[in-house]
Amino acid sequence: MFDADGNVKTQITGVGTPAAICITPGAHQYMYVSNSNDAESLDNGEIYKMELDGKIVGKFGRAGKAVGQFQTVHGIDCRNPDELIVSEISAWRVQKIRLCPTSPQTASVR
Repeated sequence: MFDADGNVKTQITGVGTPAAICITPGAHQYMYVSNSNDAESLDNGEIYKMELDGKIVGKFGRAGKAVGQFQTVHGIDCRNPDELIVSEISAWRVQKIRLCPTSPQTASVR
């Protein structure tokens, strides 16, 4: 995170190698962060739901090419904090993810 002059204020670690980050609108904001895979590896793939201070609230997904799995997440749309649109550059697809409001680890894919 940076201040208005571009100086580093803090760094969030422990969420892999994010290729996509999205911050929800509203009074209480959340940040969704992808832990994406490189083109040669499917070791990761989860998406983290976090407070803006870096505290992990939950995570979901895993590496793979099936529905509900993620390859290389390239973009996340989180205008609705309980419904994400996730795009994957390696898989050439988009998935719509509905999160259960009471459990950030529970997701359904359409």
